[in-house]
Amino acid sequence: LVEIIHLHDCFRGALEKLESDVAELCREVSCLVPSDRVTDLQGRVAGRFSVIWTVFKAHSSAEDEFIWPALKAKQVELPNSSCNCACESSQQANEDGEAQGGRKTSESLNIGQEEYEEDHADEEIMFTSIDNQLSNLRDALSGAAKESASDAAKQLLKSTKNLRHHLMKHLDKEEQHCMPLVAQYLTKDEIHSLVGHIMGKRSSDLMSQILTLAVQNLKESEREDMVRYMKEAMVGTFFERWLKVAMPKQEKDVCDDGGGKMSADLLSSEGSSAPGEGDKPAPANDNNNVTVDPCYSKSSPDSTPPHLRDLSRKYTSAAELEKLIRAVGTNPHLDTKQKNVTIQGLRDSVWTSNVRLSKRKREEETSLNGSEQPSAKAIASIPSSAAYNNRACGKPTYSAFMEHQAVCKPAPMASRFKRNTPPSAYYKLDETGKEAVLVWSSDPNSSKYFPDEQVPLFSASELAPTYHDGGINRTLGCPHYARSCKLRHPTSGKLYTCRLCCEQHREMTTESANREVPLDRYEVKEILCMICNTLQPAGEKCCNPACGSNNKLFAKYSCQICHLYDDSDKSIYHCPFCNVCRKGRGLGIDFKHCMRCNACVSMDEEHVCIPQSLQGNCPICHESMFESTQPLRRLKCGHVMHLSCFTTYAASGNYTCPLCKKSVDDMSEYFALLDSAVRMQPMPLQYVDQSSNIYCQDCGKMGNVSYHFVGLKCQHCGSYNTRELQRVDPLSDYD
Repeated sequence: LVEIIHLHDCFRGALEKLESDVAELCREVSCLVPSDRVTDLQGRVAGRFSVIWTVFKAHSSAEDEFIWPALKAKQVELPNSSCNCACESSQQANEDGEAQGGRKTSESLNIGQEEYEEDHADEEIMFTSIDNQLSNLRDALSGAAKESASDAAKQLLKSTKNLRHHLMKHLDKEEQHCMPLVAQYLTKDEIHSLVGHIMGKRSSDLMSQILTLAVQNLKESEREDMVRYMKEAMVGTFFERWLKVAMPKQEKDVCDDGGGKMSADLLSSEGSSAPGEGDKPAPANDNNNVTVDPCYSKSSPDSTPPHLRDLSRKYTSAAELEKLIRAVGTNPHLDTKQKNVTIQGLRDSVWTSNVRLSKRKREEETSLNGSEQPSAKAIASIPSSAAYNNRACGKPTYSAFMEHQAVCKPAPMASRFKRNTPPSAYYKLDETGKEAVLVWSSDPNSSKYFPDEQVPLFSASELAPTYHDGGINRTLGCPHYARSCKLRHPTSGKLYTCRLCCEQHREMTTESANREVPLDRYEVKEILCMICNTLQPAGEKCCNPACGSNNKLFAKYSCQICHLYDDSDKSIYHCPFCNVCRKGRGLGIDFKHCMRCNACVSMDEEHVCIPQSLQGNCPICHESMFESTQPLRRLKCGHVMHLSCFTTYAASGNYTCPLCKKSVDDMSEYFALLDSAVRMQPMPLQYVDQSSNIYCQDCGKMGNVSYHFVGLKCQHCGSYNTRELQRVDPLSDYD
């Protein structure tokens, strides 16, 4: 219940700030002077009100759908005598304190539920009224009649005060009446399950809004308690992994409102919340040792290792390089393979830094028209310790390419798969991390033609557009998804239209040494627009104003957490507990997340819970099911397999689960046919008196039934899905 208490505190703080903002807006509007301050305040009020309304609506719905039914179910199990004292105390706290010991528990709880339902209906009317008043104020501010705007602002302030007063009383009543009943009549496991059911219907957007309220209105210790209890209720899911990805975005969105930030300790725990996934080793933090990530991205923001940033401003001599290599070789946190790869990456980094400095020096020595050849001194100063196309991590850069072209002899025509072509433009996020800025352009007339940053290079096949329909209608994408962008691999820097294309490329590579590592969808930072070939930070649409897409989205649906782009008409949502995108309208609409199964299930489906039911492989094809793009079929027993595998399995005459041997579906019609077959085929006389000890694989009970070669029917549930343990022959016992 700690999470609910903190959520109440979030509401109190948000309502107080909402009233304060509305009061300030009312004062600014009354001045009758148009200003940007009025526009900013109006937008802030509308945004804060929308978050409060959405979260409070979900909170009220949870009470009506889960809390009160759970209390009603519990009161049936308990005798009335054990509940009378609680009913008396709860009614004394909410009414005039009269003795109500003779009143039944069900009557008391029903009165409480009716009061809450009436409050929820009144609150919905108040929220709707304020929403209409905000629309009227917006229309008034856009028009010429400022007097009407002043009146609308005053009416909005009055309604906001009434809403805050009403919700404060409602939250107090919950803490004084509802929560004591929950704490008294429900066990800890039941409360844990109840919270899991409530959270399972909360979408990713709703969870983000709840965290927004927490960051804006709670102290750091209270935020930590709230999120910690949320993690406990969702243990066994991928919620913590989603939290690590979503919370940095939350911090950027809400820090301007005076809210704090989630601490780094809160976003990670000692154990991994993802089932079967171990924590990554922590990087060394020893000042005497130098560590280099062998697969760092040279072209991504802040990709240069910290110990090399100073080296990029000056030449690195052979003695300095040897000192760095010695530090890596004596690092106890690296094994032999890591040391070799790290040293190779270090050599390449130093070489790249020296080449960039040589290029700057050569540009200073050339004339303004750039027609003169590089000086012999500049050419001689370029180290030749590494080849241009033989880099660690396989990430050639534009500056190295230009240096190679200027110093070396012209190379023959590059093949389709040789990575020597830069994108048409290159955008990076600015220092604030909110806006993409141009750092390089292929246009010679652009001021960004010769950048200081290193521009990555790609092959012609990587930059070439791919088509979802094979090029018939020129629909951009791949066989898996329709989209107009490509993902840049966070490790190798190569371009793939989607992660499944990368997986297919990995499977086609026969040599394990050249095999690409799997594309981590959560680590994708950059994408390439297939219309204008602009490399840019991952986003919903191209940031290049000269792009021919005319500000069109890359796809109708895009997720900035797992970087899924899909331009089809199907409904898709991101589940914060699976931390992947699923097909459907959303949690709380047509799907819910079962915390025990750690899977999204249909809201109309009654299923048997099996812990981590999707984390294993399909029992037929033995392929992973959790991230599978194929439809799944949940069996009656709770186990899951691919729908195509189930169709093939059932077509072979199998009707039992390959894992637990229970019937996969309702087999009553099939068992009725077996009943008819048993009646029509009586047993021969020598088998009439024989019986069998059986075990029913559907109900799990044992029994003794008459033997029949058609089947052995369970006497408890009527199922023919039985196993014969022993055959009993009365004649043999007599002998």
